Amino acid sequence: MSDMEKAIEKVLNFLEDKTKKILLVRGYDHNAKVKVVLSCLNKVFKKGIIRTNSMSDISSFINEAFDFEQEFLPRVVKSTTTYKLGRMDVRINSYVSNTKSNPTGNEGTFTLFYPVQTVLDNSKRYVNFLDDVKNMESNKIILITINEWSIKNWDIENHVDEVFFYEVENDNPQLMSNLKNNGAIK
Repeated sequence: MSDMEKAIEKVLNFLEDKTKKILLVRGYDHNAKVKVVLSCLNKVFKKGIIRTNSMSDISSFINEAFDFEQEFLPRVVKSTTTYKLGRMDVRINSYVSNTKSNPTGNEGTFTLFYPVQTVLDNSKRYVNFLDDVKNMESNKIILITINEWSIKNWDIENHVDEVFFYEVENDNPQLMSNLKNNGAIK
């Protein structure tokens, strides 16, 4: 079984588990994580919310994850627009500039927080971020890290129902080799 197949199985099991609401997806290959998570969400949900720290970068993050097979999102995304991702209708907004108009979801939606990195090491923003996650009413909430090796504070693991580390040793050995050679990981 490939690393991707294992990840798909893990994410789908979480989505089907009625006792768990929040999943943290860790790992070194952010494109692989986004592709698997969005593909799995597309199998289960018709509507969702993507909360990001960078409205200007989210389009390229998602498009790159799918190897530019198809541009899912336009270069510039707006928080007032609903976008089609696969069969899902998705709203995208910032968790950094929190406003009262940001949707909180409902039982029929998911919320994906991506990327989650800099907020974890910033105590004031982190507290606000945790409040934001707790106030989401979506059925499932998934947090995906980026630049895993630079995160110092892993307290977030105490605020989720499940943590999954997406291994890519078999599927992307070049990435793992590069990270080890650059001293990012041991």
